[in-house]
Amino acid sequence: MKKLCTLWLTLIPWLTYGQSSSAPFGFQYSQQPTVSVDGRALLNPWAGGLNAMQFATLRLNDDARDDLLVYDRTSRKVSTFVAIDNPTGTGIAWQYAPTYETMLPPLSGWVVAVDYDGDGKKDLFSLINGNVRVYHNDSQGGKVAFSVAVDPLMTQGFAGRQILYVSPADSPAILDYDDDGDIDILTFDPTGNLIAYQQNMSVERTGKKDGLDFKRPDCFYWGHFLKEFCNDFVFNINCDGTTGQSVPLWPKTGAARPMHSGNTLAVLDTDGDGKKDLLFGSVSCPGVARLVNVATNDSSARFTRFDTLFPAKNPVLFPAFAGVYLEDADGDGVRDLLASTFTDVNENDAYDFRASGWFYRNVGTNAKPDFQLKQKDFLQSDMLDLGENAVPALADLDGDGDMDLLVGYAGVQTGKGYRSGVWQFENKGTLQNPAFSLVTTDYLGMAQSLTLTNTMPTFADVDGNGSTDLIVTGTGTSSLEIRLFLNAAAKGAPVQYTLTTAVRWPNPDLMQLGERLTVTDLDRDGKADVLLGKNNGLIHYFRNTGTATNPVFQLQNQNFGNLPTTYTYSGAYSLVLADLNGDQQNEFVMASGDGRVKLYQFPDQLTGSLTLLDSLPALGLPGSKLAASMADLDGDGLPDLMLGTGAGGLRYLKNVSQKKLVTGLPTETTGPWAFPNPIDRYLIVRAPHDGQVDMLSLSGQTVLAGQAVKVNTEQTLDLGSLAEGTYLLRLTAPGKTAQVEKIVIWK
Repeated sequence: MKKLCTLWLTLIPWLTYGQSSSAPFGFQYSQQPTVSVDGRALLNPWAGGLNAMQFATLRLNDDARDDLLVYDRTSRKVSTFVAIDNPTGTGIAWQYAPTYETMLPPLSGWVVAVDYDGDGKKDLFSLINGNVRVYHNDSQGGKVAFSVAVDPLMTQGFAGRQILYVSPADSPAILDYDDDGDIDILTFDPTGNLIAYQQNMSVERTGKKDGLDFKRPDCFYWGHFLKEFCNDFVFNINCDGTTGQSVPLWPKTGAARPMHSGNTLAVLDTDGDGKKDLLFGSVSCPGVARLVNVATNDSSARFTRFDTLFPAKNPVLFPAFAGVYLEDADGDGVRDLLASTFTDVNENDAYDFRASGWFYRNVGTNAKPDFQLKQKDFLQSDMLDLGENAVPALADLDGDGDMDLLVGYAGVQTGKGYRSGVWQFENKGTLQNPAFSLVTTDYLGMAQSLTLTNTMPTFADVDGNGSTDLIVTGTGTSSLEIRLFLNAAAKGAPVQYTLTTAVRWPNPDLMQLGERLTVTDLDRDGKADVLLGKNNGLIHYFRNTGTATNPVFQLQNQNFGNLPTTYTYSGAYSLVLADLNGDQQNEFVMASGDGRVKLYQFPDQLTGSLTLLDSLPALGLPGSKLAASMADLDGDGLPDLMLGTGAGGLRYLKNVSQKKLVTGLPTETTGPWAFPNPIDRYLIVRAPHDGQVDMLSLSGQTVLAGQAVKVNTEQTLDLGSLAEGTYLLRLTAPGKTAQVEKIVIWK
């Protein structure tokens, strides 16, 4: 079985791209390996998951079709998709294209794509540092580029020139509302109850349609209505606020709902009468309300009635805070309705983020739409998406020599409450071309039998017998719980884990929710130790002073690696120790809660300092709350990186580091001390001194974990799990020069 290293990452983003292959260390995003669920191959398996989505179409490549930008409010991340011919049917499909993500400008809060200057290219509006920023689209020939056009966006208000206000908790509508050719803005005023109609005066003042010259008309109560609570509107209000009729229709319920201010807004002529209506979402409402315009599309618009739900058939319904977006999602030239929640956190665990992108196909026209619900997992159905906080772990579970996959996740609502378990994927491909297939969504029955959420699996040889044991961390009813599943099978055989025999591990002192532990034998005493990435940005080192199966974790160092303590909060570190380039030197992959991934040289001494090697800037921000596992998935001898994300999906990153071949190491003896050679399975070792032996590939990857040996004592190694080829057997001991012999396996 190949050695694999499991990495826990807590962070905040791709077709293959990433670090340049000419750099000493690097990783590239890739949509390989293939993944199938229920016999269906996923188009974008490694897109990383989506939760609270905003949708905007714009041209990214140089073909004739608009592409898709998705902004996720939970991860604060942009994902980009290009339109392709549907490989399994008619129309278009959306292929994940992460190359464009790092070409886009900084975006936050909300994103609207609209061509404000009439050059045929959609520009971007977003909320940056509390103000509306406008990016001009400078793209040419498929090369995506944006520049800041206006920051902050200004308007002529009732009291003079001022910043155009949009609350961070609101989503505005940006479109040509009055049909004069320039772009207007509808947003909520600071109370959250009134619509501020920001009319673009460019045409009126200059005759040109490419300006951003806004003015709020004199009517304080634009539309002649007031929004109060959930679907509680007051109509027939004059501009000065007099008169009115309250029409509260939404029933009160005892259901738990997030309670804070926030509104979403979209504009659409819903009934084909030429008058633009409003679609409202509210933080305290599960649906979208339709307000009907009975007057004109300008400062004199008047709304007199509303529907509590929209569309009338199969209406948009989330636990709370719905938002809708009008984009052509199927490539037929007619704008469809896309809906998602506008929340930025899963309050009360109420949201099912596996199905939070609702697609309503417009079977009518743009002038008179007819929206029919097609699916509730738009884009999500084509990727691995477990909801939230996906945590992968790679190991050879079935003994066939390739890496299989387990994935933990935050949880889902069940008949027994909010529960989490582990998904199992079997690798049915080859060492060079893995292909994962979903086996079960409840490995070992953990979701049914345990009361855990946020399950996090990892693998390590805890008892030192050469087989892979399973460790699962999760949040119990009152505290963190760590369970050890000892592997009852022999090394190289299919694993045998039993839920009933799993034992509780002690929690390392000071371990808190959200912190990730890395299990590895740091002091080389044959017992698993723990590195803990803390929420305060430090790393704690716990040495196991107990036994292999009954550990006692004692804190040795509260700042392992001597990291600087003068930092801004970045969240818990996730850590993995691995030889990334085959030079027989361990590197330390460290990722923080805000999405930064860095590589360090691991110190020779456990009291030493970590030395920064590369900050991997080309990766951008892979996502939030990342958890990853490392193993060689493509047979090139370098460990690849699989990241789980807070959005519930997975990312695969191919290792493209410059490989350094082991060509020879100093030795103290010239006679052979391992035989026979070549062999087919069993190797006899007669070591020239006490120490431990490791088996390495020619690229330097450890394929057989360290085993203790005695001087001049014959000991047998079972190499039956290794493929044919040439390997390096290395003998090491404190104060001794490493001894290396080439071993050839023939079968």
